[in-house]
Amino acid sequence: MNSNENKIVCGMYGICLDGDGKNFDYLIADNYLPWNDIPEGYVTRVIPAGTWAVFPCRGALPKALQDVNTKIWSEWLPNCKEYKLAGNYNLEVYLSSPQENPDDYYSEIWVPVVKNQQE
Repeated sequence: MNSNENKIVCGMYGICLDGDGKNFDYLIADNYLPWNDIPEGYVTRVIPAGTWAVFPCRGALPKALQDVNTKIWSEWLPNCKEYKLAGNYNLEVYLSSPQENPDDYYSEIWVPVVKNQQE
């Protein structure tokens, strides 16, 4: 039995990485502190700096995130003329504890974007 099998993992971010257009990896992440050792079995990934479209989410998880994600990909992105996607990933940013009041829980979805070139 793996000693980490029943360990609760917490992080400030959920990272969705699209690998092939059909499947994605979901990573639980936190800020990297270079003076701390990386625990065995964990990995580091670099998320490039850039411009982000930030979408607020308020409400109980996971429904609030699912609702906002649906609107991003089916409404905002197809209709956005000023920006286009800049990567194959997005971030869920958790800013408070969901146990306090699940209906008031605040989080954000960050989507990397780049400004469209004006022709």
